[in-house]
Amino acid sequence: MLGARLGQTGLVSPRHLSLLGALAAVWGGSYLLIKYALEDFSAPLIVWSRVAIAAVVLLVALRLTGGRPAVAGAVAELRARPGSAVLLGSLAVALPFMLITLGELEVPSGLTAVLISPASLFVALFAPFLDASERIDRRQGIGMLMGLGGVALVVGVESVQTVGQLLGALAMVGAAAFYALSSFLVKRRYGHLPSMQTSLVSIAAATVLTLPFALATLPDALPGARAVASVVVLGAVGTALGFVIFYKLINEVGAGRASLVSYLAPGVALFYGALLLDETITAAAIAGLVLILAGVALASRTSRRAGVITAHGTRAAGHRPGMAGRTLGWHRAALRRR
Repeated sequence: MLGARLGQTGLVSPRHLSLLGALAAVWGGSYLLIKYALEDFSAPLIVWSRVAIAAVVLLVALRLTGGRPAVAGAVAELRARPGSAVLLGSLAVALPFMLITLGELEVPSGLTAVLISPASLFVALFAPFLDASERIDRRQGIGMLMGLGGVALVVGVESVQTVGQLLGALAMVGAAAFYALSSFLVKRRYGHLPSMQTSLVSIAAATVLTLPFALATLPDALPGARAVASVVVLGAVGTALGFVIFYKLINEVGAGRASLVSYLAPGVALFYGALLLDETITAAAIAGLVLILAGVALASRTSRRAGVITAHGTRAAGHRPGMAGRTLGWHRAALRRR
């Protein structure tokens, strides 16, 4: 089912563009909310609280929209393949969320989004090893090097003042790599599930995985209203709603195209940080972001050997560009539709 669906990703509807924009707004604002939550909560408690809230919201939403069969389907998936659920919860939620939240102890919220933006580059980098049908040509390799050079510029210029800042920046890059890995897992093992069920599986697994760390770092004092509100919004909107949109995009337009949220979220996060946290938008941050996005564009560019998609949504034999190669063609089409 998923293979057929991904085979028809040559055309992208305005609804997909709207979902991509909404996801960028949601995830771009999440970094600001993490900063607020860190005022009174530990990083592990923030991660556990947001995923626990998200699990409850998803469970209720799934019950209301799909009834008992939908909930039963997600539970059956958890019971049938607990190992896959733990792996998905780790790669898609627990590890990147923990790295991002710990990293934000040292890194500004806007810069966090810039450092996570190479997710599409990691999709292209991992594709030849995780999907035998994917190949990367020389141009795409140059794009990946360019994007990683942008990351090095941001980390080197913005984050080398202290060891803590450097480690925080590297944590963000690690989170981007885990997001990319999780997209392959969703494509391979969870394409048969609706996006909300997939989200519930990953969030439920992450809730269990992060609970011990949350219990070990409970606060000594009562947290403030802003921190509590930030965690609630992070769970209900930034996590529950965000993951439903993300998995829906992966299933409908592919992992590489869904990762194009990295084009939009950094600008949103930089804007929020400058407006609400008085964070400075430096020349190095802008230059690094430009290099990263230019690298993403090159790494995602369709090879000249790529065939033409037929009216039935299939591609001519012998011409099957990789996931990363399909990404830029879709992005250009999306820009023309705006």
